[in-house]
Amino acid sequence: MQPLLPLFSRAGVRVVFSGHEHNFQHSRDNGIDYFVTGAASKLDQRSPDRFDEARTLSWSNLAHFLLVTIAGSTLTVRVIGELSNGMLRDVPRFTPAGDTISGPIVLQF
Repeated sequence: MQPLLPLFSRAGVRVVFSGHEHNFQHSRDNGIDYFVTGAASKLDQRSPDRFDEARTLSWSNLAHFLLVTIAGSTLTVRVIGELSNGMLRDVPRFTPAGDTISGPIVLQF
């Protein structure tokens, strides 16, 4: 990943989506938001590590998918889990300090 970072910056990339990790992670570095998703089936119950190095803002180890919407200059990312009363629900996420947060991640460009 390290060799790609200067290319992202030079190209004006604002958001990067990737997969494979068996959890959700949201990080921000040099004005670029990074979303790692991959907990649609197998889950990694361990907490990720190296939060400072990864610039982690939030993470979750619950089964999920991402619902991304773009309206004008606003990008909204919802980390969606099981249905609750017939409605999609945002899964709780955790900060590196262990605080629980939920709701959409809204980015303005």
